[in-house]
Amino acid sequence: MSELASSKRARIVTAALGVFGRYGYRRTSMDLIAQAAHMSRPAVYQHFKNKQAILRAVGQLITDQVTAEARTADEVDQPAAERLYRVLAVKLDLLAGTVEAAHRAELFAEAAQIAPAVIDSFEQRYRDVIETVLTDCADELDLLDLALPARDTAELLLHALAGMTQTSHGPEILHARLHQLTELTVRGLTSNTQET
Repeated sequence: MSELASSKRARIVTAALGVFGRYGYRRTSMDLIAQAAHMSRPAVYQHFKNKQAILRAVGQLITDQVTAEARTADEVDQPAAERLYRVLAVKLDLLAGTVEAAHRAELFAEAAQIAPAVIDSFEQRYRDVIETVLTDCADELDLLDLALPARDTAELLLHALAGMTQTSHGPEILHARLHQLTELTVRGLTSNTQET
């Protein structure tokens, strides 16, 4: 694929993310995506067969972006609760910042049906980042693997975050709840709760 074609494809995918977030999957048309990408509808079809193919590409973009940003967010030397919060906030910011609350559940449901492999890849890669944070904080989280294995803890945090993002709450409330979730998790995995 030429650099120009790749650039146009990226422009369509980026535009589609915003359109899906604003209108949901069902109400999004190829015309809306084309308008947002500042392209003609036939030009969009030169790069993508249909809306489903665009959704898969959006899912792949999100997977790559969010996991890379989550790894970067973890590079800060902070206590476990803050590290977990920063890594989980990357996904929260993407979803709460780009997908309107009214469309989150519908968009997730459609993505699960249309692009299950992309969704599985995203969950796996993101869970790996969370698990790495937990393992890296093993000195602070002295009950990790005794109370709950790191992999299971990462899975539980991912599921809790997924549930939070499907509510109609705004970003401020979601961030406050995410702080509570990470602090509660750290307390549950730490024998000396006086220090947390």
